[in-house]
Amino acid sequence: MDEVMGGPCVAAGIALHGSSGVEPKGVLAMRVSCVRIAIASCTLVAAALVAPALPASARAETVRWVAMGDAYTAGGIAAAGAEVVDGGLRDGCDRTAGSYPEVLRRMWADRYELVNVSCVGATIANVVSERQWPIGRESPFFGIADPDFPFPSVPAQMRALTPDTDLVTVGIGGNTLGFMEFVYACVVMGQWSDPETASPCAEHFTSGWDGVPTITDRLAVLAEQYGDMLMAIRAAAPQATVLAVGYPAIFPADPADCTVGQTPGGLLHFGTVTRPDLAWLRTAVVEPLNGVIAEQAAVHGVTFVDLYPAGIGHDACRPDGCDWVEGIRDETGEWALVRPNSAGHLAAAITIGAVLDAGQG
Repeated sequence: MDEVMGGPCVAAGIALHGSSGVEPKGVLAMRVSCVRIAIASCTLVAAALVAPALPASARAETVRWVAMGDAYTAGGIAAAGAEVVDGGLRDGCDRTAGSYPEVLRRMWADRYELVNVSCVGATIANVVSERQWPIGRESPFFGIADPDFPFPSVPAQMRALTPDTDLVTVGIGGNTLGFMEFVYACVVMGQWSDPETASPCAEHFTSGWDGVPTITDRLAVLAEQYGDMLMAIRAAAPQATVLAVGYPAIFPADPADCTVGQTPGGLLHFGTVTRPDLAWLRTAVVEPLNGVIAEQAAVHGVTFVDLYPAGIGHDACRPDGCDWVEGIRDETGEWALVRPNSAGHLAAAITIGAVLDAGQG
């Protein structure tokens, strides 16, 4: 993929990380062009970002869109833009200006009315029925403190749905599965393991030792909860087009592409996670997670938005400017905690637009 992109991959790195607000039109246009080239090489149509197709009945009026999800929707890191603060007060959900709902809010302002209730740390339960206590940028796993923590609770995200909602996007499942728990455990266990041959994390989460739920158990629970969530969304917004948004390519096909260790270079990627565990996280966690979402979407007549193919070659171990997901830290030294940057969100925005333009929703 990098060879295909060449210069545009480097150009896409301009103003991607740590943006303090909305980009100048010229910079944003170049970013759109660069990311479109990458997506086009994966045979996706990108023109929809500019002019997404709408049903004939909706073209004369604003379409009500509710965006739900976790950090892979909300943003939640400096590399995904400045935090969007409503009314001058942070709510701890950490939605950022470079996240795909906010990018599309600006580009679709004349036709979509966005209600963005995505929230960092959200689980499927927080979408369907349980109030969430947002964490902002607090991270117990990595000892990161947020000066405004704790935050008041927020309602379950589905509370934003109404019978006249026209479009629902939902990107959720990673926290229900325990994705960051896996990453943290792999970092910790990797510190005392051979980085080239050991797979302590994979063994821990496949053996069921000491009552730890296995990855197989967790995927089964995820499938049940995800299916129930889609049914609940359908009931709450019966006329809406529903898009189930998957997760991007986070780990490289070849773990040798990652720097391993407690070094600045290692923290740009996945720290002390061993290379066999990196392969396990890709093949046994992220890819099956997307598989569950795709399967449940098909069962419940919902469109699955697959972000994975376009992101191949843009994982967290790519050089800055070619990566669409950050590792534990970004290149400025800010905590990123394995989340998409502005380029990754822009790619998601283009892909979502392409799905709508193709009439798949």
